[in-house]
Amino acid sequence: MVWTWAIAFYLIFCPLVILISIAGTVAYRRNRLARSVKEPPFDFQKTNEIFTDPTTGIKQQVWFNPNTGERYYQNIEENRTNRTNRK
Repeated sequence: MVWTWAIAFYLIFCPLVILISIAGTVAYRRNRLARSVKEPPFDFQKTNEIFTDPTTGIKQQVWFNPNTGERYYQNIEENRTNRTNRK
């Protein structure tokens, strides 16, 4: 009788933990992508580098800050409609 309860608990608890983990991951990723800043910071310059992000599959334009060496990645669709190269 004890083993029956243990097996039932295991068969219910494990899939529940997996489903909650998947739902949490999906919600986190959606919020992370939605919160991304649309415009690069002021001192950044547009580069010729364009690549596809391997985790999301989104094409991105690279912006570079020559003062700090920092890089900023912006979705290519946002690049075309929102701004041009500024120095």
